[in-house]
Amino acid sequence: MNTNKKNVLISSQKNFVNVIMILFFDTVSHLPEFCLIEDNKILFSKKILDDHDDKMSDCIVPIYIELEKKFKLGKKLKYLITVTGPGSYTALRVGIAFLSGLSISMKIPLIGIPCVDLFQYVINTNKKKSTAIYICSSNNQKFMCLYSQDTNECIINKVEKDEIPYIFDTSVVNTLLTNDVSILVDPLLPKNIECKKFDFKKIVLQHVKAILLLPRQEIIEPIYISNNKILS
Repeated sequence: MNTNKKNVLISSQKNFVNVIMILFFDTVSHLPEFCLIEDNKILFSKKILDDHDDKMSDCIVPIYIELEKKFKLGKKLKYLITVTGPGSYTALRVGIAFLSGLSISMKIPLIGIPCVDLFQYVINTNKKKSTAIYICSSNNQKFMCLYSQDTNECIINKVEKDEIPYIFDTSVVNTLLTNDVSILVDPLLPKNIECKKFDFKKIVLQHVKAILLLPRQEIIEPIYISNNKILS
């Protein structure tokens, strides 16, 4: 192959992810959100719910239709990405079912990634065991994720109502990642813990190229925790 043509081909492959349109659906956060990614930036984002009392099943289709008309998603959309939990049972089921239907009807790939796997892109390997992840989902569902001190396995526990979430060894854990802003000013948060806010859509944006290389799944299974057991 001509050297110039080869260089053009390599360049086009590198830039492919930059120009395609991707719909990321955050089904986990307390206010689920659609996010359009294009050209290495967030083109548009919109919350599915206005408040905690709205039903996601009533809002998801009208908001998607609004996005489809505004951005011509039928012609431009090439990939779907979602986080699969842990989170609210209802939000996960409704959100993943909607995206699965969209994937089939539009014949475009759907990539589901568990929150714990997503955080592997942002937590250094040598800091996993000293980091806790506190996830606030819709319907006031909350989850604490801790890496085992003996293995690399991440243990997920549901935080029940009125239960203090900081049930971890503060002599080992020194960093708490959370999407719940109230935690940042919680007087019960141990003083030696550095608390950092995260945003799922920003993590996906920063690591979208790696996420698109993940294996495709025919069935996306939501991760829901009940009695500290993973249900699907």
